[in-house]
Amino acid sequence: MHFEIPEPMKLEHKELHAQLVKATKEPGVIGEAAKAVAEVLDNHIIKVEGYALPPLGLLRQLASGTVTGEMRDVFVMTDRLKAELPVMLEEHIQVRDKIGLG
Repeated sequence: MHFEIPEPMKLEHKELHAQLVKATKEPGVIGEAAKAVAEVLDNHIIKVEGYALPPLGLLRQLASGTVTGEMRDVFVMTDRLKAELPVMLEEHIQVRDKIGLG
């Protein structure tokens, strides 16, 4: 079964990526900080879009009481998320530190 990331989250990630690309082209401290963030965030976004957000595509069906056997396929993603969550949270800390909030 294919699990679709909810459209608002796709749009938010697209906008975030566009803003980050724009910031990497800025001179000085801003550009350097954006480049440092991009180093961490690029791989992180691949993970998020690969297996963290797609299960949210089931929420509408689950909320309406629709459950099918095909939905079990989501456990591959949620198991991977569970295993990778500590690393992904560390990546959030790295991003925070790169922008000077740590």
